[in-house]
Amino acid sequence: MRRFFMALTASVALATAASAAGAVDAKTPERGDQVMVLNQDPVTGEFGAFGCSDISWFGTIELAGTTYGMALYSIEGRFTGNGTVLQYEEGWAVWTGQFVLDEGQLVDCAPGEVVLAGVDRGTGSGNDKFRSNGTVDQADDPFSQWLGRRVHQDGVVGLIEYKNVYQNEYQKLTLFGFYGNLRLN
Repeated sequence: MRRFFMALTASVALATAASAAGAVDAKTPERGDQVMVLNQDPVTGEFGAFGCSDISWFGTIELAGTTYGMALYSIEGRFTGNGTVLQYEEGWAVWTGQFVLDEGQLVDCAPGEVVLAGVDRGTGSGNDKFRSNGTVDQADDPFSQWLGRRVHQDGVVGLIEYKNVYQNEYQKLTLFGFYGNLRLN
């Protein structure tokens, strides 16, 4: 009987340690690298230069070793102060598929299923840097544990190299956009 209680105590201790280790992992932020293209006509200022007029930015994000499509949807933007600081609010979504261009137009405005989505608010400045914070309002597998959690984005706006793959053809396009980071907390 004594061996049974020792084995039971050891099993409980092992399970408690494993549970605590899992909880630490669940609290570790998830980070992703973004490459996004501005979908705005430089002359008119209207969104939809590449099609899909509800999308203000589109591109890719790498999360947990997988590349997903990502889009940002403008809710509000206004310049403040001396006109060099942009305050904005936007919706964002991460898709199972990737955004691709064919002859300068987006092939699909909704590439797959949404696995993460939310809203954030941020600022952009005259030094081409931006940062925003928000929440995860939708989270499906493999990201369901992030529902209701915080999200942070930051990056630098300028010319970027966008890797476009369409019908097994690879193109490296130089477009106006941003390189950024997304962090789920």
